Amino acid sequence: MIFLLAGNPNTGKSTFFNSMTQSHVHVGNYSGVTVEKRVHHIKNFEGANLVDLPGTYNVSPSGEDEGVVTYSILNEAYNGIINIIDSTHLKRNLHLTIQLLELGVPTLLVLNLKDALKNNGYVIDTDKLSKILNANAVSISAKDRNKDEQLLVADELKNIRTFKGIELEYPSAVKWGIQRIHDLLRYDILQVNKKWLALQILEGNQGIFQFLDLSKEEKIRNVVKEVEERIVNEKVALSLKGAIFNTRREFLTKVVDDCMIKVEDKEHSKYFNQKIDRVLTHPAWGIPIFFMIMLGVYQISFGNFLGVGAFLTSVLDYVWAEFVLNYSSIALDFIGISGFAHGLIVDGLLAGVGGILIFLPQIVVLFFLLAVMEGTGYMARVAIVMDRFLGRFGFNGKSIIPIISGFGCTVPAIMATRTIADKKERVLTILTIPFVSCSARLPIYVIFINLFFNKYRAFVMLGIYLLGIIVMLLSAKLFSLTYFKGSGSNFILEVPPYRIPQLRTIFYQAFEKAKRFIKKAGTFILIGSVILWLLSNIGPSGIDINPDDSFLSVIAGFIAPIFSPLGFGTWQATSSLISGFLAKEIVVSSLVVLYGGEAGIGIAFTSLTALTYVVFASLYVPCISTVATIKSETGSVKWTAFGVVYPFVVAYLVSLVINLKIVIFIYKNTSLKMGFYLEERIIMKYIVGNRIFSYNHNS
Repeated sequence: MIFLLAGNPNTGKSTFFNSMTQSHVHVGNYSGVTVEKRVHHIKNFEGANLVDLPGTYNVSPSGEDEGVVTYSILNEAYNGIINIIDSTHLKRNLHLTIQLLELGVPTLLVLNLKDALKNNGYVIDTDKLSKILNANAVSISAKDRNKDEQLLVADELKNIRTFKGIELEYPSAVKWGIQRIHDLLRYDILQVNKKWLALQILEGNQGIFQFLDLSKEEKIRNVVKEVEERIVNEKVALSLKGAIFNTRREFLTKVVDDCMIKVEDKEHSKYFNQKIDRVLTHPAWGIPIFFMIMLGVYQISFGNFLGVGAFLTSVLDYVWAEFVLNYSSIALDFIGISGFAHGLIVDGLLAGVGGILIFLPQIVVLFFLLAVMEGTGYMARVAIVMDRFLGRFGFNGKSIIPIISGFGCTVPAIMATRTIADKKERVLTILTIPFVSCSARLPIYVIFINLFFNKYRAFVMLGIYLLGIIVMLLSAKLFSLTYFKGSGSNFILEVPPYRIPQLRTIFYQAFEKAKRFIKKAGTFILIGSVILWLLSNIGPSGIDINPDDSFLSVIAGFIAPIFSPLGFGTWQATSSLISGFLAKEIVVSSLVVLYGGEAGIGIAFTSLTALTYVVFASLYVPCISTVATIKSETGSVKWTAFGVVYPFVVAYLVSLVINLKIVIFIYKNTSLKMGFYLEERIIMKYIVGNRIFSYNHNS
């Protein structure tokens, strides 16, 4: 058996899905988390599967994510629908419920957040609601994962009633239109209630037509036009859609009045939310507060003061260097493995993977804190605060959801743009999201910040992230004034109440990030590190040679001069950037392998070249997985190519400006410093070229 899970955004749908299936899909306290359907087995119902559909306010799709809902209802085989409802916003949620019940499919109404409703002083009479709507109804609190409630829902599904749906008393003109369209669709191949299809068409669901016999489209549209004219002429409403909405609103008002019972006089929790929101979503203070919160997050993750992530990384670094590498080397010597094979295992495999794994604690701490921000409901407020600001650059407020997702991984962030209805806005967001620093780039930032900007870790980290956001915004503004001029759509976002996030969910999300990171380090990055080490130690003259004579040096040497104006025109730096096209994490493992460890990186770069390298790495071409996703989501080779070339050009120009501006600034302030800077670079090139990595300098 198959049941579709439908509901408004931010009703706890994904939480309910996790509870019933004992799975762990991502849960975020803002809309747009689910952008494609997920399927999993229902734990207490043998042979039954639950399909988690994207959140929607209406069966009529306003974006590609909501189009999944329409497609599933019309084309897929299923035995019933579970409609999850936010009890604290019953009347608004029931508008979607009515559309689902009119379909005439067995439906279970799951009234979520009963604890929050009770805190507001109300309960819902589920028996009366079930009788009025002719559908099974249960009241639960999904976040508690109560086993009795899970069994109750499973039992209700097993005994879900079959019914013909509900029929509201629509105006006579609407009923006439339903019958006329029903007659035209009588022999249509869609195995769906034809009166429901007719009502959806009258309501303006344009997505229906792509599934119908197009030879009847003109006749159907003429019927819709005639009904619209009758509604307006008879002064029933200002529009056909308005007449349907008004009928439902009157019905639902009576339903809520009959079923919502006040049990206790107490201050409504919304006043508590409003008091906090006056500060956090203030037009003037909201954005500065957000940046202060993010600075605190980066300080805890990467900083010296309260730097939990940095401390754990230093511990792991010590353990890896002193125990894993050291004892592995001793063990290999003991069993007689030396020379080329010894270097491959220790310097290529273990050093390459370790160069990535040591940053795992900082990444886990960062995403733990971001998950807490999501779980409390604060991220939804960030979207509200950013709406007007983003609008000035050509974005829609819904773009904040993919942008926030982009801090984790660019691939799901681009997929999350399906929530944006306007096609031009969607493409604009897709092309600019790669400038947001994903978690894969974090190791690059951390290793250079630790080596060159140790005293100001959190500020430099925040600055790098801000630079990516600024470039994204300026690019969006440029696009919106040219090709994407005139795009725009309305922004509607469900603002949830503040909630205490579930530690179980938060820890699981952090664990999932760690697991994916380790999996990539143990497969893709491991293979990449080994290949790079081999290419840097094999050349035309044989094996175990000077890396300057290797195949990798020859190949990267042709490209390296391009980066000379940026200050890092070496074959090692070039090779690491090329490998970053496969996966950004490989950049760090490449640097560690090719420069012989962090000490070698510290010698090869100055503070200036380190900064320009980090800036370039943060902005240049997205990884191959992102490029494939851009192609999939835009369906355009042209936009995919643009999504590769444009970031490279921008990264080059921004890095060049930073490099030149700082050199000029030093020159204008003191010629002595300029001379030392040039001399220092010459010395470093000489030492790096001869693989002497013990040289220490103050940059």
